Amino acid sequence: MVERNHHESMPPGRKGGPSDSGSLSTEDDGIFNNLSLRGGDGSQDTDSVKDEPSDNDLPPSRQRRGAQRRAAPRPVYGASKDVFQPGAIVRVKLQNFVTYEKAEFSLGPNLNMVIGPNGTGKSSLVCAICLGLGYPSSVLGRASAFGDFVKHGKDEAEIEVELQGRAQDRENFIVGLCITRENNSRRFTLNGLSATVKEVQKLMRSLRIQIDNLCQFLPQDKVAEFAGLTPVDLLEKTLHAAASPEMIEWQKELKENFVAHKETQRKVEQSTEHLRKLEARQQVLQADVEKIQERKLIQETIEKLEAIHLLCQYDEARKAYSAAKKRTREAEAEQQRLKESSEPSLRAANDKHQYAAAIQTVIKEREAALRAAETAADRALATVDGIESKAQELGAEYDAERTGLQSKKQDLSKIRRRITGHEAELKQRPKDFDAAEWNRKIREQEHLEREKGNEIADLEQELQSIASLGREKKREMEQLQQSVGDLDSKEGQRFNQVAKFFPDVAAACKLLKENQDIFEKPVFGPAALTCSVKSPEYSDVVQSILGQKDLLCFTAQTNSDHKKLSALFFDKTDEKPRSLQVDVRTSVKPLDFYRPPVPRDQLQQIGLEGYVLDYLEGPEPVLAMLCYSKIIHASALSLNDLPDSQFSSVIDDGRISQFACGKRSCRVTRRREYGPGAVTTSINQVRQGRWWTDQPPDMNEKEELVRKHKAIEDEVEEMKGNHRQQKQKLEALLTEKADIVENIGLLRKQKNELQVEYAKHQSLPDKIANEKRAAQQKDQELQSIKRRLIEIQQKQGQVILDKAKAVLIHQKKMGDIRSAYHALLTAQLLLVEAKSDLAFLNDRNSEIAQRLKDGADTLKASTAELEAKKREAKAFWQQVLSFSEEFRQGLVDEAKNRSAESVQQEINAERAKLEVVQANNPQALEEHERWAQLIEKGVADHETHERRLAELVDKIATRRSQWEPRVDALVEAINEAFSYNFEQISCAGEVGVHKDEDFDKWSIEIKVKFRQGETLQRLDQHRQSGGERAVSTIFYLMSLQSMAQAPFRVVDEINQGMDPRNERMVHERMVEIACREHTSQYFLITPKLLSGLRYDERMRVHTIVSGEHVDVNGTEKMNFAQFANLQRRTMAH
Repeated sequence: MVERNHHESMPPGRKGGPSDSGSLSTEDDGIFNNLSLRGGDGSQDTDSVKDEPSDNDLPPSRQRRGAQRRAAPRPVYGASKDVFQPGAIVRVKLQNFVTYEKAEFSLGPNLNMVIGPNGTGKSSLVCAICLGLGYPSSVLGRASAFGDFVKHGKDEAEIEVELQGRAQDRENFIVGLCITRENNSRRFTLNGLSATVKEVQKLMRSLRIQIDNLCQFLPQDKVAEFAGLTPVDLLEKTLHAAASPEMIEWQKELKENFVAHKETQRKVEQSTEHLRKLEARQQVLQADVEKIQERKLIQETIEKLEAIHLLCQYDEARKAYSAAKKRTREAEAEQQRLKESSEPSLRAANDKHQYAAAIQTVIKEREAALRAAETAADRALATVDGIESKAQELGAEYDAERTGLQSKKQDLSKIRRRITGHEAELKQRPKDFDAAEWNRKIREQEHLEREKGNEIADLEQELQSIASLGREKKREMEQLQQSVGDLDSKEGQRFNQVAKFFPDVAAACKLLKENQDIFEKPVFGPAALTCSVKSPEYSDVVQSILGQKDLLCFTAQTNSDHKKLSALFFDKTDEKPRSLQVDVRTSVKPLDFYRPPVPRDQLQQIGLEGYVLDYLEGPEPVLAMLCYSKIIHASALSLNDLPDSQFSSVIDDGRISQFACGKRSCRVTRRREYGPGAVTTSINQVRQGRWWTDQPPDMNEKEELVRKHKAIEDEVEEMKGNHRQQKQKLEALLTEKADIVENIGLLRKQKNELQVEYAKHQSLPDKIANEKRAAQQKDQELQSIKRRLIEIQQKQGQVILDKAKAVLIHQKKMGDIRSAYHALLTAQLLLVEAKSDLAFLNDRNSEIAQRLKDGADTLKASTAELEAKKREAKAFWQQVLSFSEEFRQGLVDEAKNRSAESVQQEINAERAKLEVVQANNPQALEEHERWAQLIEKGVADHETHERRLAELVDKIATRRSQWEPRVDALVEAINEAFSYNFEQISCAGEVGVHKDEDFDKWSIEIKVKFRQGETLQRLDQHRQSGGERAVSTIFYLMSLQSMAQAPFRVVDEINQGMDPRNERMVHERMVEIACREHTSQYFLITPKLLSGLRYDERMRVHTIVSGEHVDVNGTEKMNFAQFANLQRRTMAH
């Protein structure tokens, strides 16, 4: 079906306007005198054609633009003094958008009413405004992708929105949007030039357009959301819609400063508590700190005494060094005197000592000469031994060569015997051997073997084909037999019916039957097979409630079984993947979970006999699935038709949403968000059901099945005979092939024996030649061995001569040893004589020597003591130098007349006092100082937070003094308008602002009263009805009209759910407010209006007509000029 959309709009400069009922307001009969309307076909002017403006007189927004797509100047309609506010929508153009193929809306600067039946595209216009101005579809309460807004069958959709420019702008703003379905993308243009979403949104902000604010833009799907706004959110939306940007910025600043104030206040409290804890912890350490300080004084005293002790030790060491130095000098003088008095006696002993030392030197030289002679003799003896060893090696070599000579002679003899044997074999002639002939015979047999193998393979394949075809025929026979049996049972008839029309469902039933064991719980086939109607006469009305998919779906009882069943039906892993077109559902809840909405006794009182569930029998999980999918527990039925009044009462009752009676099936849909009146009823004829019909079996079909079974049986018998013949032929071929294989093996054995004998005879000349070469080689080796034997004998003679020479040299070396020994013995005798003389002289000088030795020992001890005292004094002095000059000078006076021992006693006494004074916490002093630093830092932080808190208090007070009066004034203005609107409908309403210390909790409080005797009650989703909330909502929005900062406002189907009285009064107030001068543009979208409503010349009414019969070039039947003429004539009479 091709659907086209057209709309009719009436500019504000022309009076009059259509309504959906075809009647116009009768407030002023003269309203038709100046009425100019346009029909969908272009016909217009119910009085005369002269008032029709030319193309030049049309608003620029309606004229064709050139190739540059320049934005048109601001339009002025006729003689009207109303002008568009900056940012108001002048024109909307759509192409291939949702239901629109091509449409263009010329809008008025005040109230624009868009009417038309449901589904004609009213809300699509709202969507176009939202998307065309750069906002996402989520603002509409929808989550559709952009590509979903492209008309079905089209690739791209285009939206063009013309916005009124500001005073400083030379031209209007034209925002273009192109949506591409394929990649779900959108492209914007601004006055014909490419633009980004951010650039478009920036323009919207500069024009104060807030489509995401429900106070400005209230689409159909957001009506319930507006009613559910919290008072805090409502204040936020109201300020954005009616307050200046400066107030919104002040509110934001107040919220941020209050958050900062709370945080700073918390920090001040935390820092105060933190300082208190730090001071408490520091006070706990005070006792230990005093003890530590006392210990520190004692330690300082000990350190000073230790320094004095060091000075005393140095002074004592210095004095000891001076005494030791004096004793050393005295010992040196005494030793010198002893040396001078004993010098002659000592000189003689010394000379004899030197003589003995000289003799010892000679003895050492002669001992070295003796050792050299012995070494030379050893080397000569080693030479003799080496020559002897070489003679033995030559003897062994000679023996080895003689052994090798005998072995070579034996090898040569064996080779000569083999040569003689090969020559004798060569003289004998071998058997004839023709390799090509033997190969030809073998190939002939192999060829025969391959031919037989091919025949065998063909026969085996043929036998397999016969067997496979036989099995297939057998399955066909079994299926035919089963089909014949099924014709005699109801279940079989139903299954044959399913298989005939829905082969995938039948195949799925077979798969389920074969794999039932893989599931956790029983899985059931289609309800058409597993269920039945208790009474056949109810079959048609029951099936009118159930759809075909409901009767043919499969039912699982667990999610796991649902997945297994889906995998079984849609298996793509096998070589032959399955993809059966069947539906699988899950029945989780038991059947007794589903309760009827109306007791059965009450059901009969309204003319219905029972529920669908009462007339069906089958497995409980299948029935529970139908309850969930088709609410058969709440779908009523009756064989008899109901009177129209009773039929309507069932619909109005609201508890039964689906029922069938007689030949009618009714389905009721309610949209509760639009109130109790938003009801859609769908009535269809009850047709004859396909399933659960009792019919006798078709005998012609049964006879046809029996005939097919007999024909297939004859084919099977014929295939069996053919199979036996082919099998016998195969066995004969297998025997022939075995004989051929055996013959091939015999031929190959004979060939191999002859080939080996022939090859052996042919190789004899080569063997003889090789053996002769080996004999020649062996003979050469014998001659080489004989030559080596002669050479060895010659070497043995030379070795004997070398040995004799070496023995003579050894004897000479032994004579040198004897001479050296005699010289050494003479020197040793002289040494004994010299030592005897020296002993005599030493005995004579022993007393002198002892005195000299004692003196030397004394001098050595004195020198050692002197060095020790010097080192000790130097060590003490180095320690003293580590003190500062001032400290050292101060200690010198205290160290006078004091010994090191007395100072050490004082040190020991102070250390004893130190042991007595002990602190429980050795680290108390460091911790005390650390806490002091933390306290100092905490005090600084606390002062900083207090200063920051004071600054925030001043800022909040200053800004609140500016913001609060203006909020009060704004809310008071809204309250006056809101209260006045309610007074006009004899009700009461009040708008106030709830104030709190926390600016995030400031809110709008709306209170309403719709009935006499009631008190004002806060507006919420629980106290008021849907219609009352709708009235309150539209009155609140109208109260913002005169203060609105936004250039236009949109309300979609807000009047749905209102009773006629409220709808008429709301319309009256809306026209009065929205059509005042200098107010912002207003859009009201509604599918219907009451007749006789108020009309204002500043209104513009847009009627949208849509359907398959809409003419491409215009609407002949929906000509609103003709409608106006008809109404005029009616009123004239």
